[in-house]
Amino acid sequence: MKTITLDDIAYERLKAWKKGRGESFSSVVKRVIPEPGSLGAFLGFAEVNQTQALAGNDLMEQAIEGRSSAKEDAWT
Repeated sequence: MKTITLDDIAYERLKAWKKGRGESFSSVVKRVIPEPGSLGAFLGFAEVNQTQALAGNDLMEQAIEGRSSAKEDAWT
């Protein structure tokens, strides 16, 4: 076990993710935050949390589609 410190705003955000009085904060973190470094973890996170329905996705999609697909240097 580790002890962490959260400010009040961070604590309230974490608390809002709890699915009931019986769920621990450790369970919330494991459920909500994907393991780093794997596409599978990211896709699983997006699927479970239905991120496709989040506000602002349309703006991100427009920005991506608005980028030029024919760039001189593909790495910039």
